[in-house]
Amino acid sequence: MQRLIDSRGAGWAALVVTVLIWASYLVAARAAVNAAFTPVELGLMRFLPGAILFAPVLVRKGLKPSGARWRGVAFVLLLTSGLGFAPVADSGVFTPAMLPFFVALLSFLALGERVRGARLLGLALILAGALAIGGWEALARGGGAWRGHLLFLAASLAWAVYTLAYRRSGLGAIDSAALMCFWSSAVFLPLALAGGADYLKNGWQALVVQVIFQGFLSGFLATFTFFFAISRLGTAPAAAFAALVPGLAALGGWAVLGEPLDPVKIAGLGVVTLGVLLASGALGLPARRQRL
Repeated sequence: MQRLIDSRGAGWAALVVTVLIWASYLVAARAAVNAAFTPVELGLMRFLPGAILFAPVLVRKGLKPSGARWRGVAFVLLLTSGLGFAPVADSGVFTPAMLPFFVALLSFLALGERVRGARLLGLALILAGALAIGGWEALARGGGAWRGHLLFLAASLAWAVYTLAYRRSGLGAIDSAALMCFWSSAVFLPLALAGGADYLKNGWQALVVQVIFQGFLSGFLATFTFFFAISRLGTAPAAAFAALVPGLAALGGWAVLGEPLDPVKIAGLGVVTLGVLLASGALGLPARRQRL
């Protein structure tokens, strides 16, 4: 019993680290967009450092071990393509906040798992809070941003597929993180070379800051901690906690970048937090819980 508690405790800790890093990543990405870094440049900065750091794992396991899946590359391509039509702030609302819904939908369609009780209420609160934080504002902005919103939703769906596939693949957290970083880098590197990426356009200091946030923290550390959390807790809690990212990113944008944080967003953050606690089981769900 103590071993089980310790294992789940490590999973919750990894999940908290993941969410905090993802929120910091969005703040750093907003700053990078303001500094005129392109989506391809950001994508390569995010995954290439991780691919280098995970090189020993790749050498030992190979580039296509049994059980590996490729959905992570689709996620990155969809997300970065969306950034060409809509701002990074919108990606926080339409991608991580929708992840628990897509995980629940795919779990129902593929595995027959039904959502009831506190988890269903939690998912409804997450949706309501996410829309309050920025979804309605993004939809009302008009222009061509809706194309980006659709791509962000597609990216969230791709990440949900990858999340479920990882849980059933039998791969370890480190192995999956290494494969994600390598194959994403393999996609972004030729795109960056073809597009003439200029990483020194804003000087060394800006590059170092982005490599730390994009590469080491988000691409390397958070990729591992997310998969580790899934292996300890299951897909539903991990997906639900991802819905905290937009609100935390809004707080970070207010504190670091001076972006406005109005009462609607503050209230939305509270609603999302309550929804995450219910949907993830942190407040206590019935004993009959299915791990995916």
